[in-house]
Amino acid sequence: MSISRTQTSPARLRLALVGLGNQGQEHLAAAGQSELVEFVVGIDPLPSVRQGVATRYPHLKLLAELDALAPHEVDALVLALPHHRYAPLWDRVLALGLPILKEKPLGRSYDEAFSLLDRARRAGCPVQTAIQRRHHPSYQLLKQSLASAGARIEEMHAHMHLGFAPVAGGPASWRSDRDTAGGGALLDAGYHLVDLIHYLAGPFDLVSASLWCGDRLVSAHDVDDRAWLLGRSETCWIMLDSWCAGHAHPDSGKPMKSEDVVLATTQGTWRANREGVWHDGTCLHRTARDWSQAMARQLDSFARHVRDGQWHDATIWDQLPAMRLIDEAYRLAARY
Repeated sequence: MSISRTQTSPARLRLALVGLGNQGQEHLAAAGQSELVEFVVGIDPLPSVRQGVATRYPHLKLLAELDALAPHEVDALVLALPHHRYAPLWDRVLALGLPILKEKPLGRSYDEAFSLLDRARRAGCPVQTAIQRRHHPSYQLLKQSLASAGARIEEMHAHMHLGFAPVAGGPASWRSDRDTAGGGALLDAGYHLVDLIHYLAGPFDLVSASLWCGDRLVSAHDVDDRAWLLGRSETCWIMLDSWCAGHAHPDSGKPMKSEDVVLATTQGTWRANREGVWHDGTCLHRTARDWSQAMARQLDSFARHVRDGQWHDATIWDQLPAMRLIDEAYRLAARY
């Protein structure tokens, strides 16, 4: 699918944002750094959310329902909704006949992910998944540096700790329900790590999975708050640690937010996070840790695919193996 523009800013792709929560508002902010896209419509059922967005983005046309959007108003959709909202809404999304940039995960399970992609393919609606770490400068530089050095990865440790303090007796949300959320630490934060490992080292097989809810192993109905995976690719061992909390700060005792990947290779030890890249302890490059540049690159990549009608980017096809591995981890952990 390709488009030609004859209205308003001809250099910019007109986007509708479906879902104006925190993730959606990060897309709005990132568009300010893009030369290829602009958000012209925002859709959310909550009046309070629409009002808050209106004060920051007065140019945005705000709608309460997707059905109020006319397809000719925009060139593509960006979807940033709770996980359980996609399945019942998907046919209405596809009826618009527009390209789609969808926030991760692709689905709550492999079967749901496959169904969403297959229905989109049959409807002629290309889909791209929004996974920011592939577009962050530090991780892109790490991949390029490994290739330039001819480094073969022999062992990889990837962790992401979100720094959230446990909430006892707090209000329930869709994220606290296994049916609506699909999963917890592994499906959400861990999804980023699985994708990042695929990006850097290629596919890998799951060897073991340990998923926890507080101080107990998860049951079929629990939402995991920590996940440890051990995997093996063709050349290396892989360890993944996804944690909603984090190690306690030595002074405050509060969980610390952190993430990085450490790679033992044939050309020394490499480390990267959102702040930079290191080789054998020497910093090679420093980057800004926020997501604005990565998300702007992601929007630009989506815009180029829409304009050129070229949808051969491997990112979307990496999502089904990622979903299959995550499904396998939940099944394996449930046996303990």
